Amino acid sequence: MPKKISRKSQIKKNRAIILKAAKELFFKRGFYNTTMEEIARYSGLDRRTLYNHFKNKEDILASLISEIITRIGEIYNDIDLSGIPPIKKLKTLALQLLDVYMENSELLNIFKRGANKKQEMAISVFMMENIITYKEIEARLVQIIKDAQDEGVVIDIHPYILAGLFNEMILRSVFVWHNYNKDLTKDDIINNIIKVMEEGFIKKPTSSDK
Repeated sequence: MPKKISRKSQIKKNRAIILKAAKELFFKRGFYNTTMEEIARYSGLDRRTLYNHFKNKEDILASLISEIITRIGEIYNDIDLSGIPPIKKLKTLALQLLDVYMENSELLNIFKRGANKKQEMAISVFMMENIITYKEIEARLVQIIKDAQDEGVVIDIHPYILAGLFNEMILRSVFVWHNYNKDLTKDDIINNIIKVMEEGFIKKPTSSDK
Protein backbone atom coordinates (compact mmCIF):
# COMPACT_ATOMS: atom_id res chain seq x y z
CA MET A 1 0.00 0.00 0.00
CA PRO A 2 1.52 3.35 -1.06
CA LYS A 3 2.49 5.68 1.76
CA LYS A 4 0.00 8.50 2.24
CA ILE A 5 1.46 11.96 1.75
CA SER A 6 0.64 14.39 4.55
CA ARG A 7 -1.25 17.57 3.69
CA LYS A 8 1.76 19.67 4.68
CA SER A 9 4.07 17.67 2.40
CA GLN A 10 1.58 17.90 -0.48
CA ILE A 11 1.32 21.68 -0.12
CA LYS A 12 5.10 21.94 -0.17
CA LYS A 13 5.30 19.64 -3.18
CA ASN A 14 2.63 21.58 -5.12
CA ARG A 15 4.42 24.86 -4.43
CA ALA A 16 7.69 23.44 -5.77
CA ILE A 17 5.89 22.12 -8.88
CA ILE A 18 4.33 25.54 -9.53
CA LEU A 19 7.62 27.40 -9.13
CA LYS A 20 9.43 24.98 -11.44
CA ALA A 21 6.70 25.24 -14.08
CA ALA A 22 6.54 29.03 -13.86
CA LYS A 23 10.31 29.36 -14.10
CA GLU A 24 10.40 27.23 -17.25
CA LEU A 25 7.55 29.20 -18.83
CA PHE A 26 9.12 32.54 -17.97
CA PHE A 27 12.28 31.34 -19.73
CA LYS A 28 10.42 30.01 -22.78
CA ARG A 29 7.72 32.67 -23.28
CA GLY A 30 8.92 35.59 -21.23
CA PHE A 31 7.45 36.85 -17.98
CA TYR A 32 4.97 39.31 -19.49
CA ASN A 33 3.72 36.80 -22.10
CA THR A 34 2.98 34.09 -19.54
CA THR A 35 -0.44 33.86 -17.88
CA MET A 36 -1.54 32.21 -14.65
CA GLU A 37 -3.75 29.86 -16.68
CA GLU A 38 -0.73 28.69 -18.67
CA ILE A 39 1.23 28.11 -15.48
CA ALA A 40 -1.62 26.00 -14.08
CA ARG A 41 -1.82 23.88 -17.26
CA TYR A 42 1.94 23.48 -17.51
CA SER A 43 2.25 22.44 -13.87
CA GLY A 44 -0.55 19.89 -14.20
CA LEU A 45 -2.45 21.47 -11.31
CA ASP A 46 -5.85 23.16 -11.36
CA ARG A 47 -6.27 26.94 -11.17
CA ARG A 48 -7.69 26.77 -7.64
CA THR A 49 -4.54 25.05 -6.34
CA LEU A 50 -2.39 27.61 -8.14
CA TYR A 51 -4.27 30.57 -6.65
CA ASN A 52 -4.20 28.99 -3.19
CA HIS A 53 -0.41 29.34 -3.35
CA PHE A 54 0.06 32.53 -5.38
CA LYS A 55 -2.32 35.41 -6.10
CA ASN A 56 -0.61 36.39 -9.37
CA LYS A 57 2.51 35.80 -11.46
CA GLU A 58 4.30 38.73 -9.80
CA ASP A 59 3.94 36.83 -6.53
CA ILE A 60 5.44 33.75 -8.18
CA LEU A 61 8.35 35.78 -9.54
CA ALA A 62 8.94 37.27 -6.09
CA SER A 63 9.16 33.74 -4.67
CA LEU A 64 11.67 32.70 -7.32
CA ILE A 65 13.81 35.75 -6.55
CA SER A 66 13.46 35.00 -2.83
CA GLU A 67 15.05 31.58 -3.43
CA ILE A 68 18.03 33.28 -5.07
CA ILE A 69 18.38 35.72 -2.17
CA THR A 70 18.24 32.82 0.30
CA ARG A 71 21.12 31.15 -1.53
CA ILE A 72 23.09 34.40 -1.46
CA GLY A 73 22.51 34.64 2.29
CA GLU A 74 23.84 31.10 2.72
CA ILE A 75 26.98 32.03 0.78
CA TYR A 76 27.60 34.95 3.15
CA ASN A 77 27.04 32.68 6.16
CA ASP A 78 29.66 30.22 4.90
CA ILE A 79 32.15 32.99 4.16
CA ASP A 80 31.60 34.60 7.58
CA LEU A 81 32.40 31.25 9.22
CA SER A 82 35.46 30.60 7.05
CA GLY A 83 37.80 32.81 9.05
CA ILE A 84 39.71 33.87 5.93
CA PRO A 85 41.06 37.44 5.53
CA PRO A 86 38.59 40.11 4.25
CA ILE A 87 40.23 40.47 0.82
CA LYS A 88 40.04 36.68 0.34
CA LYS A 89 36.39 36.85 1.42
CA LEU A 90 35.69 39.40 -1.35
CA LYS A 91 37.34 37.26 -4.04
CA THR A 92 35.56 34.10 -2.84
CA LEU A 93 32.27 35.99 -2.67
CA ALA A 94 32.68 37.30 -6.22
CA LEU A 95 33.20 33.79 -7.63
CA GLN A 96 30.36 32.19 -5.68
CA LEU A 97 27.89 34.98 -6.48
CA LEU A 98 28.88 34.65 -10.12
CA ASP A 99 27.83 30.98 -10.03
CA VAL A 100 24.42 31.84 -8.54
CA TYR A 101 23.81 34.69 -10.97
CA MET A 102 24.82 32.64 -14.02
CA GLU A 103 22.54 29.77 -12.97
CA ASN A 104 19.65 32.26 -12.73
CA SER A 105 20.60 34.60 -15.58
CA GLU A 106 17.20 34.22 -17.25
CA LEU A 107 15.36 35.46 -14.15
CA LEU A 108 17.80 38.32 -13.68
CA ASN A 109 17.38 39.24 -17.33
CA ILE A 110 13.62 39.62 -16.81
CA PHE A 111 14.32 42.46 -14.40
CA LYS A 112 17.00 44.01 -16.55
CA ARG A 113 14.83 44.20 -19.63
CA GLY A 114 11.49 45.20 -18.02
CA ALA A 115 8.54 46.00 -20.24
CA ASN A 116 7.46 49.43 -19.00
CA LYS A 117 7.37 51.49 -15.81
CA LYS A 118 3.82 50.53 -14.92
CA GLN A 119 4.66 46.81 -14.98
CA GLU A 120 7.88 47.38 -13.08
CA MET A 121 5.91 49.21 -10.36
CA ALA A 122 3.55 46.24 -10.10
CA ILE A 123 6.51 43.95 -9.50
CA SER A 124 8.12 46.28 -6.98
CA VAL A 125 5.17 45.94 -4.57
CA PHE A 126 5.62 42.16 -4.39
CA MET A 127 9.40 42.51 -4.26
CA MET A 128 9.46 44.80 -1.21
CA GLU A 129 10.26 42.00 1.26
CA ASN A 130 13.03 40.75 -1.04
CA ILE A 131 14.44 44.26 -1.35
CA ILE A 132 14.58 44.66 2.43
CA THR A 133 16.26 41.27 2.82
CA TYR A 134 18.75 42.07 0.08
CA LYS A 135 19.65 45.37 1.74
CA GLU A 136 20.43 43.44 4.92
CA ILE A 137 22.70 41.15 2.89
CA GLU A 138 24.34 44.14 1.20
CA ALA A 139 25.17 45.52 4.64
CA ARG A 140 27.22 42.36 5.22
CA LEU A 141 29.19 43.08 2.04
CA VAL A 142 29.80 46.63 3.25
CA GLN A 143 31.17 45.27 6.52
CA ILE A 144 33.59 42.95 4.69
CA ILE A 145 34.79 45.92 2.64
CA LYS A 146 35.20 48.01 5.82
CA ASP A 147 37.25 45.22 7.38
CA ALA A 148 39.47 45.08 4.29
CA GLN A 149 39.90 48.87 4.41
CA ASP A 150 40.84 48.68 8.09
CA GLU A 151 43.58 46.24 7.10
CA GLY A 152 44.74 48.72 4.45
CA VAL A 153 44.23 46.36 1.50
CA VAL A 154 41.24 48.01 -0.21
CA ILE A 155 41.13 51.56 -1.63
CA ASP A 156 39.70 54.35 0.54
CA ILE A 157 36.36 54.93 -1.16
CA HIS A 158 33.06 54.89 0.74
CA PRO A 159 32.27 51.19 1.34
CA TYR A 160 28.68 51.54 0.11
CA ILE A 161 29.97 52.89 -3.22
CA LEU A 162 32.44 50.01 -3.47
CA ALA A 163 29.69 47.53 -2.58
CA GLY A 164 27.53 48.93 -5.40
CA LEU A 165 30.42 48.69 -7.87
CA PHE A 166 31.20 45.15 -6.69
CA ASN A 167 27.62 43.94 -7.23
CA GLU A 168 27.20 45.80 -10.52
CA MET A 169 30.46 44.33 -11.84
CA ILE A 170 29.22 40.78 -11.25
CA LEU A 171 25.67 41.40 -12.49
CA ARG A 172 26.85 43.25 -15.59
CA SER A 173 29.25 40.41 -16.37
CA VAL A 174 26.36 37.93 -16.21
CA PHE A 175 24.12 40.08 -18.45
CA VAL A 176 26.90 40.33 -21.02
CA TRP A 177 27.47 36.57 -20.82
CA HIS A 178 23.74 35.88 -21.09
CA ASN A 179 23.30 37.95 -24.23
CA TYR A 180 26.69 37.38 -25.87
CA ASN A 181 27.80 34.04 -24.42
CA LYS A 182 29.22 32.88 -27.76
CA ASP A 183 32.00 35.41 -27.32
CA LEU A 184 32.50 35.08 -23.57
CA THR A 185 33.21 32.04 -21.39
CA LYS A 186 32.87 31.70 -17.65
CA ASP A 187 36.66 31.61 -17.35
CA ASP A 188 36.83 34.90 -19.27
CA ILE A 189 34.42 36.49 -16.79
CA ILE A 190 36.33 35.15 -13.78
CA ASN A 191 39.64 36.45 -15.14
CA ASN A 192 38.11 39.87 -15.86
CA ILE A 193 36.50 40.14 -12.41
CA ILE A 194 39.72 39.20 -10.64
CA LYS A 195 41.64 41.68 -12.81
CA VAL A 196 39.23 44.52 -11.99
CA MET A 197 39.45 43.72 -8.29
CA GLU A 198 43.24 43.54 -8.28
CA GLU A 199 43.72 46.69 -10.36
CA GLY A 200 40.74 48.75 -9.16
CA PHE A 201 39.75 47.65 -5.65
CA ILE A 202 42.93 46.45 -4.01
CA LYS A 203 45.22 49.13 -2.69
CA LYS A 204 48.66 49.23 -4.30
CA PRO A 205 51.55 49.11 -1.82
CA THR A 206 53.38 52.42 -1.44
CA SER A 207 57.13 52.84 -1.07
CA SER A 208 56.66 53.17 2.70
CA ASP A 209 54.89 49.79 2.76
CA LYS A 210 57.80 48.01 1.11
